[in-house]
Amino acid sequence: MPANNRDLKTANGKIAPQFYDEITDEYVIAKGEDGAPYYRELGSIAMESWTEANPITTFPGKRYGFSIMNDGTADLSFTINGYIRTVKPGEGYQSLFEPFTSLTINATGAYRAEVLR
Repeated sequence: MPANNRDLKTANGKIAPQFYDEITDEYVIAKGEDGAPYYRELGSIAMESWTEANPITTFPGKRYGFSIMNDGTADLSFTINGYIRTVKPGEGYQSLFEPFTSLTINATGAYRAEVLR
């Protein structure tokens, strides 16, 4: 159901626990398991991944997490929200950030990268 429509209701007319999924533009009933409420941590869902051969720098929606593995022989750096990080050869980096829709990677060698929603 689109976000601008009415709330989802149960069979007896009560409003069901729900959350708005900005990717699908729909409200989704929040169903947990074994009596627990539904919970989706930001930055916990893998989205786009790439290598230096086909770099991706702009994303269709907000991303919260980023990881990169420097497979090259020289330092690489990346910038997200104005913050610059350096990754040494053979090392990896993974962290959550304030929402971002683009990033910049400066590398002369091989790397693997992935963003999280």
